[in-house]
Amino acid sequence: MLTPKEVVNQTIHHPLLREKGVTLSIKRLDIVHPQVSGNKFFKLKYNIEEALSKRHQTLITFGGAYSNHIAATAFAAQKAGLKAIGIIRGEKIQPLNPTLELAQSLGMILHFISREEYRKKQKSNFNWI
Repeated sequence: MLTPKEVVNQTIHHPLLREKGVTLSIKRLDIVHPQVSGNKFFKLKYNIEEALSKRHQTLITFGGAYSNHIAATAFAAQKAGLKAIGIIRGEKIQPLNPTLELAQSLGMILHFISREEYRKKQKSNFNWI
């Protein structure tokens, strides 16, 4: 299962902030998890928990060829013991770029579809197979 590092709040120090009596902190979601960072961690965490609770075996997601969401989903699915399918916008180009190569090495099955078909992904008659 995905386990986050402690979410870090980082305080920003600046003379103007001190002068005005303002405390400024930022939440560092970029360091929540080494492979699944930022808001992707929280989006995937709850989807994976639901998939597991409903005894689903596969995650399917959409993304472009350079989408770090694709790689993050592949990692998270592998960690959770789920299969992963990535519906990739655009034609397959060999060799695969590093993002897709990583996703595939983590067990994700990649399906490439045309940009025209990809635009139809939310329609009821969408067919990615």
